[in-house]
Amino acid sequence: MPHEEDFTEALRNSLLTISPPDTPSLVQAGVRDGRRRRRRRAAALGVSGAAVLALVGLGATLGPGLLSDGRAADPTPPGSSAPATPRPTFTGTLPADRALATLTALLPAGLTRTTPPGGGQSGQLWVDDGRGKSLLEVHVSRQTSTTEIRKHVFTGATPLPDGTLIQSRQSPPGTDPGHQTVNVLHPDGLYVTLMQWQAPTQNTPATRTTPLLTQAQLRTIATSPRWQ
Repeated sequence: MPHEEDFTEALRNSLLTISPPDTPSLVQAGVRDGRRRRRRRAAALGVSGAAVLALVGLGATLGPGLLSDGRAADPTPPGSSAPATPRPTFTGTLPADRALATLTALLPAGLTRTTPPGGGQSGQLWVDDGRGKSLLEVHVSRQTSTTEIRKHVFTGATPLPDGTLIQSRQSPPGTDPGHQTVNVLHPDGLYVTLMQWQAPTQNTPATRTTPLLTQAQLRTIATSPRWQ
């Protein structure tokens, strides 16, 4: 047998000894491998999505304006300043000298103003328009509780739209000396009392036949925003 035929025969015999591939098994194994890879990719995507949601949830928990370490973020843009919050200029009782300074600044022009003995501590001021000296007295405070004041001073008073209460009183005719009072209570507890006598003191006969300041003028002074 020629060498070519010997070689061909030997090759044929070798091929016959090799088992043919199990095609269905190979296909099934490929399908299983593909499914495993898809599951792994899905799991990886799920972890990434969970991380994003966790960050979003953390942001919602911290709330706007807070950093991740709990510090407050500065809401004010660089180069600008936050608006100032208005604050009361005093608490408790306004010192008498400050109250008198404000009262003097609010009085009409053309009046003579002098301080009676002890007036700097009692909030009293003498005012004269040329027709007789009148005593003015002012008290200003900021009350933390206004229940009793509302009950005893402002009974029956109708609040203004902003909640301010005003009560004006005038002594009965024939009272000597005659006097007028205006009380003002603001919603924040600011309480202003302004009194006027038609004499230099509270216990002496009147030296005037009419009040130096009208009730409307007293009310304008007592309700001035400068008392804040």
